[in-house]
Amino acid sequence: MKTPKFWYKDNSILKYILYPLTSLWLLASYLKKAYVKPKKFSVPIICVGNIIAGGSGKTPLTIQLAKLFLKKKYVVHIIKKQYKSKNEQIVTLVHEKSDPALVGDEAILTSRITSTWLVKDRKVGIKIAIKKGANLIILDDGYQDYSIIKDFNILTINEKQQFGNKNIIPAGPLREKIYNGIKKADSIFFYGKKNSLDPAILNCSKPITFVKMLYNKNFIKNIKNKNILAFTGIAHPENFFNSIIKYGFNLIKKFEFSDHYRYKRKDFEKIILISEKLKLLVITTEKDYVKVPKKFQNKILPMPLIIQFNQEAFYNLFIQKVKKNVNSSI
Repeated sequence: MKTPKFWYKDNSILKYILYPLTSLWLLASYLKKAYVKPKKFSVPIICVGNIIAGGSGKTPLTIQLAKLFLKKKYVVHIIKKQYKSKNEQIVTLVHEKSDPALVGDEAILTSRITSTWLVKDRKVGIKIAIKKGANLIILDDGYQDYSIIKDFNILTINEKQQFGNKNIIPAGPLREKIYNGIKKADSIFFYGKKNSLDPAILNCSKPITFVKMLYNKNFIKNIKNKNILAFTGIAHPENFFNSIIKYGFNLIKKFEFSDHYRYKRKDFEKIILISEKLKLLVITTEKDYVKVPKKFQNKILPMPLIIQFNQEAFYNLFIQKVKKNVNSSI
């Protein structure tokens, strides 16, 4: 499913038509929170989440945080819940050669950094990770999972999308009310500049970390003057395409697929055929590239993504918040 474009338009008639249905989403969320008994674990749990449906930079941040804590000598494991997967296993240890059709693209990316568990129930995955020696768990998503007591909640927000039309699903992209989402955050990671902050974030008392999203300089240098065909299957494909234009690439052709799209052989055959006919260089995101069959990999380039933020400032904030748990588990 593609992210509805009207979610990011203020005056769409669909927003008003679907607004009455938002009460059903809120009721379901309330019941889920009211009747679940949250579990506390023996090691610190960091949750990297958001309050909108669709991407906001959770996985790139999860990867960078895992690298940071590994440098600090933590035994870090990542937990990710299954999404649109044919996998029948309750818990799966993901590795780089795992089948993307079974484990998804994001889990493969994080597995390159550290042990990653794909789960149907996050609590089960956390228990297994702890048994395997983890003394720090990072949840990639799970901000609205009330069955787990998190020690540190990170709310990720992208300046391009922020809160969309500020309506709850299905009238808008919000999974919960903005106030509630901000209230439970221990830190907000904002992909963008301060002058583009929504007033709800700007006026809150939460620590805000500003994140820069960059692409490898050598990669950019090598393809800057070439004509490009780009394709992606992410929640907000325009972010990727706009980045290509921003760096001065000659974007001639683009293909937009739905988020978490399961590519078919004919999709790649079509892309390669058009690129060869028009003499275009094919690029995609790292997330999409893990789903490219070996036969086509030498004809497609992944665009390496780098994110930058003040890591030591964040680490000190984390230690200050959860030092009791850290001292007892490290």
